[in-house]
Amino acid sequence: MENNSLQDFTTYIESLCTKHVEIRHQKADPRFIELNNEKQLNAQKMQLYPLVALDKLTISYGGQNDAMQKSRTVDLLFLDKAKQVGDYAEVQRIKNRMERVAEEFVIKIKIDSKDRVNYPFLRNLVIGSIELNLIDNEGINVHGALLSFSYELPFTESIEAGRFK
Repeated sequence: MENNSLQDFTTYIESLCTKHVEIRHQKADPRFIELNNEKQLNAQKMQLYPLVALDKLTISYGGQNDAMQKSRTVDLLFLDKAKQVGDYAEVQRIKNRMERVAEEFVIKIKIDSKDRVNYPFLRNLVIGSIELNLIDNEGINVHGALLSFSYELPFTESIEAGRFK
């Protein structure tokens, strides 16, 4: 895999979901989904909770004409389903727990970014700003946290010979 590919990061987030003691993602017990993956969205009807959903993984370019910068934006949903509609104490517990799990993911990502051998695609990770919003979908009685952050990626302004005819 090439460094900094979208798939590297997605696979990495899925592995964190497998390792985290509250999420416990496994192939037979899926608790991680990509919301842009139609196959996984169709399986979401049978989804188990708590779960982590990769909502957005985009790249943007900015900077000056002589020095472009590349950054990746990540939106992760940390969700759990309340057992009973209208149990606001349970809803608040879910939000607090999902906020804590989201923060643990941020800390783990920052720790792993220092491991150049196992996580080379996190090599240039410098998380600028992090935003966490508590969210509700009362229609399906799911609550949790939306974690959004961006990080810088290397961007080389050169083209291999022969790429344009």
